[in-house]
Amino acid sequence: MTEKPRAPKGEGSVYQRKSDGKWCASVTLPSGRRKTVYGDDEKAASKARRDLLAEIEAGRPVALGRAPKLGDYLNRWLDVRIASEVEAGHLDESTADSYRQMVEGHILSTFLAKVKITALSTDDIRSWQRERLKTKSARSTPENPKTYSPRTVGMAHAALRRALNDAVRDESYGLGRNVAALVKLPAGQSRKAEPPSEEDLAKVFAEMVADKRRALWLTMLALGPRRGEALGMRWSLTDLDDASTKLRKQIRRVRGEINPETGKRRGKLVEKDLKTDASRAKLGLPAALVEVLRAHKRVQAVERMAAKMWADPDLIFTTTIGTALEPRNVNRDWDAVCKRAGVKVRLHDLRHAAASLAFQAGATMKEVQAMLRHTRMATTSDIYVEVFEEVRRGTADRMDGVLRKISGA
Repeated sequence: MTEKPRAPKGEGSVYQRKSDGKWCASVTLPSGRRKTVYGDDEKAASKARRDLLAEIEAGRPVALGRAPKLGDYLNRWLDVRIASEVEAGHLDESTADSYRQMVEGHILSTFLAKVKITALSTDDIRSWQRERLKTKSARSTPENPKTYSPRTVGMAHAALRRALNDAVRDESYGLGRNVAALVKLPAGQSRKAEPPSEEDLAKVFAEMVADKRRALWLTMLALGPRRGEALGMRWSLTDLDDASTKLRKQIRRVRGEINPETGKRRGKLVEKDLKTDASRAKLGLPAALVEVLRAHKRVQAVERMAAKMWADPDLIFTTTIGTALEPRNVNRDWDAVCKRAGVKVRLHDLRHAAASLAFQAGATMKEVQAMLRHTRMATTSDIYVEVFEEVRRGTADRMDGVLRKISGA
């Protein structure tokens, strides 16, 4: 009896399974694992093997099993991949919560969840976008009907893109590309941040210097920290004699555990490390701010002596019992300042104003980048710095002088 020639190593062999008569071909993948393909006859199984070898030769990822539906994959992604990244300290809890909110609220309930991840197309993503933009939002009422905003749909799209990126990197699902990354986000995602006008800033400045939280407001205007970074500032990291402070922590409100009785999450305040090396910076304090902080420290010492208990003597900005300030209450206090001033200025606008004022005063873009602690210069130049009209006008006037000199006028 003549033996059938053996297939070259790695190319697998074709055989008929005794249990059901199905023809099978097993191939060794580059990872060393084995994958089996099937056919109704020997010829079909051989073709399936050749197709698989061609995929391997082309460098395309090969699924080890049946490709899951998108909904099943996303549930596993949230419960395993994202949860493990949070536990390992690689992902912030609030980011994980945002992913879950976007996936559960905007993907799992749609037709997209029933499509296998290997069958997803760019047309599927575009159809899903259009459907979400026409869907009434949770805040919609008969009197005030609302659909989901481009920004919300964009956030859901970003979560999907991240999830599919992980699937491509895992190489366990045979996903050769991320179709979500090939589709543009709906228009209207973001716009450049504009600082308050000088007139509005002057009005609000008059109110903020007389407010009970003037030390906090002036710190945010002088240094440009984010709200949570300012609330996390500590005396032990601040040297008033050296006129410097180190930013290391932030105060944030995060979602707590789900209450089994109500099914709702109760938020909690936490102190977290700043994410990047650029964020954990040492900043110089303007002399005027040093004097404000010295006065604030004296007032705080009096309050601490009068209080029955004081939670944290190291926090610079606290309640009357030494606990961290609630970010939402800080926003309310700021809104009250703006209401008295008769202007509409967001608290985060103080960060933009700090950048523009520094630039107006002669700071270079690199110095503004260092003050705001941006990793990329583009973030500073493209988003945060919109110089005041006087700076633009000053540049035009200087150029006018140059042109007049050249022309002999």
